[in-house]
Amino acid sequence: MTHSDALAWVWVASSRSNGNTAALARAAFPGDRTRFVDTGARRIGYYSYTNAHATDDFIGLVEEAITHPLWVIATPLYWYTMSAQAKTLLDRFSDLLDARKDLGRKLRGIRLAILCVGADAEAPGHFAQPFELTAQYLGMPFLGFHYAQLSEDAPMTPDKHAAAQCFGASAVDSLRQ
Repeated sequence: MTHSDALAWVWVASSRSNGNTAALARAAFPGDRTRFVDTGARRIGYYSYTNAHATDDFIGLVEEAITHPLWVIATPLYWYTMSAQAKTLLDRFSDLLDARKDLGRKLRGIRLAILCVGADAEAPGHFAQPFELTAQYLGMPFLGFHYAQLSEDAPMTPDKHAAAQCFGASAVDSLRQ
């Protein structure tokens, strides 16, 4: 599979490369047409008004990701919100509005979906709002989010796996519309 053959680009934004967040992402998007990127294993600095991190991995990853019609941000739920890695990713979208407007313009039309994992029974009601508003601002159709309670006390079950697969299939099906 070449990068351009993949439909979904999944940003796994967690402190654990092979934790519950990655497991949910692989359950939701199991196919060989998905590209998974572990943001914790990449050099992605925080947003800087002076473009201090221009040479880190972020722009190169976006140049690859921009060819995928579906982006998924997979994040654990930390303190009632997204992980620091997911927040840094969203903040760095600002680079695409000033330093790399050519890439920023290409975001329009790329679909965005969110996966979230936490120990609580459900995500806070406001959880998806920053993602939804960001997508709206950038002209990216927002496909919603899927939350799964996964922890040592709440492992992946066949029902949770099937629900994640259903969300992923729906996101991929949206590309045909």
